[in-house]
Amino acid sequence: MSSLFEFGQNNKPEHPIRCPHCATTLIIRNGTYLRAHPEKIGQVAIQRYLCKSPQCPWKTFSVLPYPFLPIIRHFYRTLFLCHSLCYAQNRSQADTARRLNVTRGVVKRLRGFCRRFISWFNREEPIADWGPDPEANQAELWPDFNRDISHTFYPCRWLNLSPTQYIPTCFQ
Repeated sequence: MSSLFEFGQNNKPEHPIRCPHCATTLIIRNGTYLRAHPEKIGQVAIQRYLCKSPQCPWKTFSVLPYPFLPIIRHFYRTLFLCHSLCYAQNRSQADTARRLNVTRGVVKRLRGFCRRFISWFNREEPIADWGPDPEANQAELWPDFNRDISHTFYPCRWLNLSPTQYIPTCFQ
């Protein structure tokens, strides 16, 4: 009985990656791009995919592994650390920039985003599919967490919005 769920119509294993926009499995690999590694010096190759569905409005996408966040060029722990330094510890922008190893301008932009992100995280944490912590089961929960962040903070990039998300405006 389990073979019905594991294999498609042509007895080929079901592809675990789905297009986040149309949920089809009609995809192919479409190269890679590089992102900076959050803890080590160097870069990580992120797989890019091409959606082959004719109805899909988006053609390419990537499934970001933990700890990479979509669109945001910072990492999950960086957001929490920046919020802690700026708001809980009341550090200056210059001190926060030194600790995060970024410029003061980046901290200024990141500070505003962190405030919105933490309030969203605290509101969504008890009701979201990814549960209390997306780090707990990264393989299963991280793609859903990334999708929810994209739907909330970058709604103009998505056609169908999740019904549980509150979207005040389009942030670009």
